[in-house]
Amino acid sequence: MKIRLWVLCLLLIPFLTCGIPQAQCESPESEIQNPKSEISKGEAVKLFADANENYLQAMKLLATKNTAEADRHLREATAQYETMLTGGFKNGQVYYNLGNTYYRRGELGKAIVNYRRAARLIPRNADLDANLRLAKGATEDKELSTEIPVVVKRIFFWLFLLNRNELSIVVVSLYVALMIVLFVSNIRKYAWLRRVFIGFSSALFIAVVSLGIKIYLEQGVNRGVIVTSKCEVRYGPGEEYEPKFEIHNGSECVIEDEKDDWYRVYVKVGVKQDTGSDASPGEKVSSDVRRGWLQKKYVDMI
Repeated sequence: MKIRLWVLCLLLIPFLTCGIPQAQCESPESEIQNPKSEISKGEAVKLFADANENYLQAMKLLATKNTAEADRHLREATAQYETMLTGGFKNGQVYYNLGNTYYRRGELGKAIVNYRRAARLIPRNADLDANLRLAKGATEDKELSTEIPVVVKRIFFWLFLLNRNELSIVVVSLYVALMIVLFVSNIRKYAWLRRVFIGFSSALFIAVVSLGIKIYLEQGVNRGVIVTSKCEVRYGPGEEYEPKFEIHNGSECVIEDEKDDWYRVYVKVGVKQDTGSDASPGEKVSSDVRRGWLQKKYVDMI
């Protein structure tokens, strides 16, 4: 009995001392903090405030049709947000604000890639979701709908409402709770503890699987966004290969392979077809999955 209790205690110690702080090392909230950054917290706070002020000034100038001065403020705000990120302050609110700035500048690709980065850190932000849909709707290439059904999002709500760090905290918390239940069950033989143990075990299994899926989707699948007005996707990795099709600013792709300065990408886009004389007005869009090679300089990784 004593040996089993000591084993349980040893299992708990590493999670109680280091598990939870590791999961919380990158805050999903708007608070600015990162101990490994190259710039101080005070400098980051000032940059963030100055960038926000530049953005607000730009909005006021756009309202008065002073586009030249507004563009200057937007460029300054962009540089300040980028300085924070390159300095080590990876923060969802900064990515979101930077996406808004790029959107106002008409750079849809860079806006979308920063919205996507922000969504990984602040997944429950309604404004972010709305702005991402707005930016996607303004792109030239109308991609196939890849929206996950609402019923799936409601059933597996935790997978979509929690970011990776929050899921890590849930996993650690459930593990600690499970170890406490196991510890108590070795001291007190209550029948209901068995049911509690099964419940926590099931919850822990689901949380671990969900965390694995989250990590795979964010790190196991390389995704990118086109950040140039137009680029040619070719049959092979080189200028000597003929173009296969064109893809435009803001289109998203899955990067399957790379060779030298080229990516092999997978994209889903709509193909305009002749609707025929008896068809209703408008354009008919059919689904087409396309693969090809494009230069790395045209893609920004999410």
